Amino acid sequence: MINNNLVEVKDFAQRFCDAFGRKDLDGVMDCFWDSPDLIVVLFGNVKRGAEAVRADTAQMFEQNESIKLTVNESSSVLVGDAVMTVGTATYELKPKNGPSTQIVEVWTDLARKIDGRWVYVLDQATMVPK
Repeated sequence: MINNNLVEVKDFAQRFCDAFGRKDLDGVMDCFWDSPDLIVVLFGNVKRGAEAVRADTAQMFEQNESIKLTVNESSSVLVGDAVMTVGTATYELKPKNGPSTQIVEVWTDLARKIDGRWVYVLDQATMVPK
């Protein structure tokens, strides 16, 4: 059971990355807790609640022709009924009005199985300086 949760969360993280690559807003949001208690901290900007995260993600999708999100490495631990994961990831962005860019982040997230599916309840990322 314990190892199964860790495997499920790893598969879940890949679904999240795939949805980002397709710029699939509903697919990305399906990976977040649909709650006003959701917390996402992206590069110092705090977003609270699913609606704020949806708006921020939609803006990112609108600003970029393409997005590729790759998890470089990660480690997960069980925390009660949740899984906490830390790692690094790379965003490859092709803005609509500018040159391609790459952003590397260090992130921590907390995922829980709610209503039979894994969702992020907390997601925090910090950009790694170049």
